[in-house]
Amino acid sequence: MLAPIKHLLNNYRIVLASGSPRRKELVQMLGLNAELCPSTFEENLDRTEFKTFSDYIEATALGKAEEVYQRLDNDGDGRQLIVIAADTMVTLGNEIFGKPKDADDAVRMLTKLSGACNRVFTGVVLKHSNGVRQFTDTADVYFGQLTEEQIRSYVDSGEPLIVERKRRAFSE
Repeated sequence: MLAPIKHLLNNYRIVLASGSPRRKELVQMLGLNAELCPSTFEENLDRTEFKTFSDYIEATALGKAEEVYQRLDNDGDGRQLIVIAADTMVTLGNEIFGKPKDADDAVRMLTKLSGACNRVFTGVVLKHSNGVRQFTDTADVYFGQLTEEQIRSYVDSGEPLIVERKRRAFSE
């Protein structure tokens, strides 16, 4: 997909505004050599100020991209900087599911999502010296029916709370 312009991209410093090894892997699958730089942008935008879920998720991704771009713009090796940022949210009807605050919140969310079809929104922003490009992609996810025991076992594994632990460790 990027083969015709890949040689041009080697002239840029490509930074992923994330600490997620999975997101880095996805970018590398595109053939891009990106470095990770988690954003310190506070994800506390008022959702009611946005007309659509897409507007909200893109604004969050834009905040992340702009924070990292400003921090790194003059901190490189002379190559032009491109920052890629993304944010993802899950919705069920008009309810937005953010990152769980704790184990009880994770159980509540998983119980609601169990056996339902939810929509996942991912806003993506590319910030560079010539401006910003942004878009949202959506996917419908059919969530299998889970028993209370399965939900509790998964939450007890700590997996749903890993993102929050990583965020706290980064900010400390």
